[in-house]
Amino acid sequence: MSLAVLAAGCSKEERALAEERPVEPAAVDAPEAVDPPLVATEMAVPGDLPAFVVTGRGGACPRMVFLHGMCGHGLGYVQAMQGAAREHGGVLGLQGDVPCGGGPFSKYSPNPEEQDRRIRSALAACGGEAEDLVVIGYSQGAYIAERLAERWPERYSRLVLIGAPTTPAAARLRDIRGAVMISGEHDAKYRMKEGAGGLMAAKIPAVYREMPGARHGE
Repeated sequence: MSLAVLAAGCSKEERALAEERPVEPAAVDAPEAVDPPLVATEMAVPGDLPAFVVTGRGGACPRMVFLHGMCGHGLGYVQAMQGAAREHGGVLGLQGDVPCGGGPFSKYSPNPEEQDRRIRSALAACGGEAEDLVVIGYSQGAYIAERLAERWPERYSRLVLIGAPTTPAAARLRDIRGAVMISGEHDAKYRMKEGAGGLMAAKIPAVYREMPGARHGE
C-alpha cells in the first residue's frame, strides 16, 4: 500500500517535471553606440600632415572628404559644417601638402595620384575605407576633386564643387553618381551653372545652388 502511494507520487512528480518548459533568458538589447563630442579634432596621419575630423554617428570614420582652396586651411571649414557632417556620415578635412609661406596655410600639389594616396592614408588612420565617398571641394579643392572623380569614380562617387576655377566637365564626370555645383551670389557664377547644365545634359544627376550674398572666399 505504502509502496503504491510512493510510486504514484513519484509518477506525478515526473509528469510535472516533464511538463515544465525551460525558461528562456530575457533578451538584452545591445548598447547603442555613443556619439563622441561634436567637435573637429586633429588626427595624426602617419607620414603626412594631420587631418581634421568630425566623426559620423557612434564615432564612425568619415564618409566625406573636404578639400580647401588655394593657400587655405581646412579646420575652419570643417568646424563650420560639423553639425551637418555628423548627420551625414562625418567629414575629413585634408590639409594641402604645399606650404604657402611660413604659416599654417597651404595648397595642394596638382597630382591626383598623390592626393588620392593621401586621402586613402588619412581614412586608413581612422579605420575607414576609401570607397563611395562624397568629396566637397572649394576653389582649388574643387579642381582636385573633379580630377579624383575622373580617375576613380567608384571611390569619389559624389561631388560637391564650390567656386571651381574652371568649368566642371561632363566628360570627366560621366561615371559619378551625382554632383552639386555651388557658387556665391557675387562670384563668377557662370562656371558652376554651365557645369551643372552640362552634367544634366549628359544625364548625370546634378543640381546648381547659390549662396546668397557670398563672394569668392566667403
